[in-house]
Amino acid sequence: MASKQTGRYLRYKLAFERLDEALEEGWLLEAISLEESIISDRLLSALQTLVGETSARQSLNNLINQAKKAFAEKGGDTEDDLFDQLHQWRQDRNECVHAFCRLDDHAYSDSSAEIFGEKMWETAKKGRELVDLVKHLSKIAKNISN
Repeated sequence: MASKQTGRYLRYKLAFERLDEALEEGWLLEAISLEESIISDRLLSALQTLVGETSARQSLNNLINQAKKAFAEKGGDTEDDLFDQLHQWRQDRNECVHAFCRLDDHAYSDSSAEIFGEKMWETAKKGRELVDLVKHLSKIAKNISN
């Protein structure tokens, strides 16, 4: 019988495989969605390690803010820059996911689709970098709490 941790590991393995495939194939909305899922989970894990039980039903904005506060209170040596990058990425993610067809400054330009496509690529690539940084952050939380 498989353990709980084995199932979790297999889900993470699948998530990372799908994420890397999505980036390779240019499935940017899928990549961004997977990045958000992984980032949210790792922030939640760090919070649970640092402060105990916390609600899993929170916005990414709340998770970022609470993690920043928890690390500061526990004396964690994390740079505010990471949390600032996460907030910026969250805003970019919102634009890519929720404003795909919304009119913006470039909406009537002949290059509107190219501009938005580039924004999606930048967001997906930055999200992939942040996934690794937040994975590391959750490991730092474990070290602080020990």
